[in-house]
Amino acid sequence: MDLRKLDIFREVAAQGSFSRAAEQLHMAQPAVSIAVRKLEEELGLVLFDRGGRRVSLTAEGRTLLQQAVAILEQVAGLRATGSALRGLLQGELAIACPSMLATYYLPDLLGRFLVLHPQLHTAVTQAGTDLIRRSLLDDEIELGVISGSTADADGDFATVPLIDEEIVLCMARDHPWAGRSSVPVAELQDSPMVVYESGYFIRKRLDELCATHGVSPDLRLQSNFLPLLIRMVKQGLGTTIGLAMLAQQEPGIVSVPFTEQPRIRLLLARRRQRTISLANQAFLDWAALQV
Repeated sequence: MDLRKLDIFREVAAQGSFSRAAEQLHMAQPAVSIAVRKLEEELGLVLFDRGGRRVSLTAEGRTLLQQAVAILEQVAGLRATGSALRGLLQGELAIACPSMLATYYLPDLLGRFLVLHPQLHTAVTQAGTDLIRRSLLDDEIELGVISGSTADADGDFATVPLIDEEIVLCMARDHPWAGRSSVPVAELQDSPMVVYESGYFIRKRLDELCATHGVSPDLRLQSNFLPLLIRMVKQGLGTTIGLAMLAQQEPGIVSVPFTEQPRIRLLLARRRQRTISLANQAFLDWAALQV
């Protein structure tokens, strides 16, 4: 089967129009129509309902689309891996990532990949997971870290799970709670805290936990600048929430689990049905083998 026909079929389904698909594929509209017709004849199926102003998939077309997307993604992955194995991977690897993960998790993962591909250049953009999710859907970025579960993301994104960890309360080593085995969320009532602004996965989980338990901490500082938050915690201005890796890598900070044991899941994601750069796809494929 001709993979090009599958790619044309996928684009027509995504655009809901033969003419718009032709524009995206830089083809003449008759050529697009012919390719789809030949695919239908080869399969013995009608894939599109052409009766309205906007073409729509038939039931058979919807089933085939899922398989076609999977095949095209596998082929793209094989090609990216082949290029990497030949040492030909070049260009720019661009990732959008929350600052906590970029600071304490990404350096090791990314560093090992870049050692394998010294010709690559890398750009890491810091942003909250909500903004990253929207930017992926709007095709403003190709690759980014989002929060949620693999099941949540399957509809819109192809993902690689990165972490599934407990959220902990981080504090200065001499904080009164530092020696405790756990802290209930209820004890955050009126407790001084320094936290991220809204739109970050850690802040969102804190807000959810507080709302569930009817708690209102004393938010002494809100900032997206992670080094500032860390400095304020070390100076005893308040506690913050984060992942255990923060306390493990920051001298002078310790972590205490919450009694309720809340968790956070972070995924490396790209939007489905979008072709991304060879460098970005290669990193996504390689990361899937590391976790």
